[in-house]
Amino acid sequence: MKTRKLFKLASAAVLTLGAIALTGWLSAPPSVQAQDNHQGNHKDDGEASLVRIGFKIAPVPLNLKGKDPWKVGLGSYLVNAVGDCNGCHTGGGPPNFNYAPGGNPYFGQPTKTDPTTYLEGGTDFGPAVPPVPGVYPPPEYWLTSGPYVGPDIITRNLTPDKTGRAEGGRTLEQFKEILRHGTDLDKIHRTCQEPPSDPNTATCLPPPVDGNLLQVMPWPVFHNMTDHQIEAIYEYLGAIPCIDNTTSTPPRGAPNELRNDCGDGQAVGADNASEAQHRTRRQ
Repeated sequence: MKTRKLFKLASAAVLTLGAIALTGWLSAPPSVQAQDNHQGNHKDDGEASLVRIGFKIAPVPLNLKGKDPWKVGLGSYLVNAVGDCNGCHTGGGPPNFNYAPGGNPYFGQPTKTDPTTYLEGGTDFGPAVPPVPGVYPPPEYWLTSGPYVGPDIITRNLTPDKTGRAEGGRTLEQFKEILRHGTDLDKIHRTCQEPPSDPNTATCLPPPVDGNLLQVMPWPVFHNMTDHQIEAIYEYLGAIPCIDNTTSTPPRGAPNELRNDCGDGQAVGADNASEAQHRTRRQ
């Protein structure tokens, strides 16, 4: 009798622990549940916590169809908690910039990102290198109208297009090329071969600036990330809503650079329609 009683107690304990474990698994985000269905070579407890945070802080609805939830969550963490990509790639302007009205933490308000301008690009950083007498630009670029330093650098639209691929349809290999080497695949601002005849319309950058490379963007830092981390960022950027930026001033010489083909029938979500009358979004 005593042995049978101990067996019953042990069985009950095992069932209880199993129920607790099952409850915890079911309450975890899809990304954490996906851990059990993936190779676990890089998915330790530390990364699992980052994935959870990533899903918690994502400021826009995510489309996980065809995506790796684990990478989406990790990518959100890297984009929103580490890289602050929206700080530069927002389409918002003053006074709130990348924050929603009433959600500007610098005004003492509860932090809330503006989802209608999230990563749509359009922030103007001014010239790649401002004029410094005797330093930049080279002497021949000091024109009668003043120093020519090239057009302003405008951040790009990082949202996916109708294909679901990040940054307006970039492939993963292209995305890695951008983050690893800073390659400007759009070739918007080439290096000047000579001083421009019309500085108001010219699009080149005076040497020694290399126009084959993205300027201002911190790719010299981002290139230190692992393939796994870059793939996670790419997966996340493919899961966010598409935004066709029709309001920000595009880079000079690239009138459609901020535009994005979100596909037919992909209207603005009802929740943000009043705030984004001029944008097309794909939920």
